Amino acid sequence: MKDNSIQKKENTKNEQPAESLSLTQNPNDEHKGKKVSSNDKVRIKELEMELAKKESEIVFFKEKVTNNQEIILDVIEEKKLLKKQIKDFELKELDLKLNNYMELQRKHHKTEHRLFVTKNHLDEANEELEFRAKVIEDLETRGLRDHALGRFPDSYQEYKKRDR
Repeated sequence: MKDNSIQKKENTKNEQPAESLSLTQNPNDEHKGKKVSSNDKVRIKELEMELAKKESEIVFFKEKVTNNQEIILDVIEEKKLLKKQIKDFELKELDLKLNNYMELQRKHHKTEHRLFVTKNHLDEANEELEFRAKVIEDLETRGLRDHALGRFPDSYQEYKKRDR
């Protein structure tokens, strides 16, 4: 665009002979007190139009920059929100895993306790069976004289004490 205006300026200067250049002074002209040729006036008008065009481009680009900055700020806010949501979901997931772990641990302790209680009951029952087997054996091996005299083995006496 700049090259075109320079070429126009050169073409207009070259096309007009030097004698036809008129120097006039316009009282409404911005350049009061200076003599301005018609080519200069045309050039000034071209430059003013170009300046206006550039200023409108500047305004357009400023608006575009402002718009893009707003978009960037929105994206940053959305990114922060998404990071917060991800963090919240990760915390919820960890909390759920912890709760599941604690529930499994509670069930494990409960099962271990049941196992311990059951083992104790089985051990006690086994001891009782062994004791009763000894009582039965002692009763079976008791002699005829003990039978006639009504004497019972010590294990039987202990059995009777427990039974009360």
